[in-house]
Amino acid sequence: MELIDVYNNRHESMNYQKERKKLEDGEYRLSCFIWIINDREEILLQQRLATAKKMPNMWGTTAGGVISGETSLNGAIRELREELGINVNKEELEFIGSNKRINDFVEVWLCRKNINISELILEPSEVQNAQWFSIKEFEKMLNEGTGIDSGYEIFKMYYDKFYDRHYEIIDGKPVAIKNEK
Repeated sequence: MELIDVYNNRHESMNYQKERKKLEDGEYRLSCFIWIINDREEILLQQRLATAKKMPNMWGTTAGGVISGETSLNGAIRELREELGINVNKEELEFIGSNKRINDFVEVWLCRKNINISELILEPSEVQNAQWFSIKEFEKMLNEGTGIDSGYEIFKMYYDKFYDRHYEIIDGKPVAIKNEK
């Protein structure tokens, strides 16, 4: 039995735990989505099992529920290790946004890391494949119904506006400048 911490609709802890599937109206849990991007600006996606009850064979980012006593950062580190065998430390993850869904608050993290696919250790009860994709390829998958959104809008907004950019004041206004590689 996996317990989760319960939050109210303002993302405040209610100071009690429950089983994940026993939430009532007005109770929320915490989830995390982790987007991994490499130096070639490809995103690492994992494919759900063909036998999964929800979204079989679909491609998405690493995601999962945060268990009782964890922060979403700790949950993100655990999910990467459990699902793909990727070990990261907290300095390698960058918080890029959050949103509220029906019964959870989703916190979205970015990890900039070059990972060799052949070194991944896929969790056999959850993941059947992992692969690097361009952002355009993933957007095509979303349109075709083979990709899972999983906080993609937050990732894409961050990527378009802030990824590899810094701000300079030009004529008294902040202007985003793309960093040179």
